Amino acid sequence: MRLHVLVFAVLLFLVGCGDSPPVGRPSSDLDAISTIYRQGQPKAAIEKLHEYLKSKPNDEVAWTILGNAYQDLDQNEKAEAAYKKALEINANGFQAITSMGILLRKQGKYDEALAYYEKAVAINPRYAQAYSSMTVIALKQEKDTKALEYARKAYDLDKTDPVIVANLAVAYHYNGMAELRDKTTEEARRLGYTKIDKLEKIYSGELTIRD
Repeated sequence: MRLHVLVFAVLLFLVGCGDSPPVGRPSSDLDAISTIYRQGQPKAAIEKLHEYLKSKPNDEVAWTILGNAYQDLDQNEKAEAAYKKALEINANGFQAITSMGILLRKQGKYDEALAYYEKAVAINPRYAQAYSSMTVIALKQEKDTKALEYARKAYDLDKTDPVIVANLAVAYHYNGMAELRDKTTEEARRLGYTKIDKLEKIYSGELTIRD
């Protein structure tokens, strides 16, 4: 079960579907439901959230958690509807914006996903993982120069996240910068990145992140 927790691993076919929207601190009334969700019971959480929302229909956090739970179950239409409801309540809701971006990216709707990521970084300009996800989208769209711009921005904000560093290495690769690619790959290895073999297959042409 892929729970949407604070980890935001973004390079899908290198690290699996690990990128996840941030989950904010719920109200005290939502604590028990949030605990059920975090324990890996999205179906039970959905049932309780629907009951909760009958009395508190304007709780944007509850709608966002509901969307996350549906996304975990690959019920994408219901997840999108929940996020849209959260955004009707608060158009600048950071959690719902980020969650929607992730959902759209996973469905290959890259332009739409990118628009949501751009909203997220407009709200939080230091959101390094969002820039790293934008790197992957740009690479898939063969916008390599833009991908490198995003990757460097993510790295400038967070040099300790091995996925961010690995994505920068891939961006260097697709921009023909082999020396920087190899140096950055070693940096990702030192930080504990565990998919170095996949990176090497990309570099050799055996794998590609292009669609």
